Amino acid sequence: MISRIFLAAACVLMVSSCSSIDVNSLPQPGPSYRDGYDVVMQFESVLNLPEGAKVVLDGVTVGVVSNVALKSKHVDVTARVARDVVIPSDIHAVLQQATVLGDIYVALERPQPGAATAPDDPPASPAPPLKPGQAIPLAQTLSPPQLEDTIASLANFVSSGSIQRAQNTVIRLNKVVPSSREITSLATRMNTDLEALSSNMDRVDQALDGVSRAAAVMHNQIPQLEYMVSDKGQRGFEHAMDVASYLGTILPGMGSITLGGYWLVPFLTSLADSVGALQQSKVATEAEIPKYRQLFTDYFLPVDKYPAINITSIVGPDGRELSGDVQEVLRILGAMP
Repeated sequence: MISRIFLAAACVLMVSSCSSIDVNSLPQPGPSYRDGYDVVMQFESVLNLPEGAKVVLDGVTVGVVSNVALKSKHVDVTARVARDVVIPSDIHAVLQQATVLGDIYVALERPQPGAATAPDDPPASPAPPLKPGQAIPLAQTLSPPQLEDTIASLANFVSSGSIQRAQNTVIRLNKVVPSSREITSLATRMNTDLEALSSNMDRVDQALDGVSRAAAVMHNQIPQLEYMVSDKGQRGFEHAMDVASYLGTILPGMGSITLGGYWLVPFLTSLADSVGALQQSKVATEAEIPKYRQLFTDYFLPVDKYPAINITSIVGPDGRELSGDVQEVLRILGAMP
């Protein structure tokens, strides 16, 4: 009887001990950071953030989640961080996923420099580091959106006809855009125009230079232009028009004098021919001057300064070179060494 009682008590103890074992009690792969310190992060919602989730700072894993406790208005997430990691007190904690179906982890993000200060303000001093057990408040944490809200937004996007409108927009763009043949022709014309423009950039520069000079002349003539559009200038225009009207009346009466000047036409024609011939003679003379200059500078003047004849080759009737015999004869005569 006593043995049965002991056996029943042992079974009760074994069952109770097994009931206290859960998944989180099992050893987790990776470092446990037992020699580190704890940091508490307050989130509005953590979804299914598991214990043992990694804590990432600057892209490097620096700790793991050791406990998740539900409070009245928020959730306290306790993280065990490596001992040599310094976390500033103005850090921001965000729940992220590396992929759509990946595990949730805690990302610690540093605030952007100069984000909370005006451009003219001096740079702020660095925030003090978090102490062991110190909490990151709700204002510096960001929880992920609820899955139901994401699905509702996606359903609203699909059912609102946005996809159909986008498809209609693409169809209209295809109708508006010309065919590939027209685009090829247009591109060929643009290529031809651009090549012509690049080949005639000097003319474009000349045109722009002419416009610039014309603008400079107009700018220099601003006082005269102001005078022309003034009241005095307008009266001068009126007087000039009166004089032109009188001249228009007088000039027809001078027709007989104008007709008597026809005898000048043959004279002016002969004068034009003479000037043309003189111009051609000038061109021919300018073309011959370099030849005469070369004759005097290359042939006449050197010979006149150093009168000598350099015989470099003597070829006989049979094509043999005779300059060697001549040198031998001159050497015998003593005319050359």
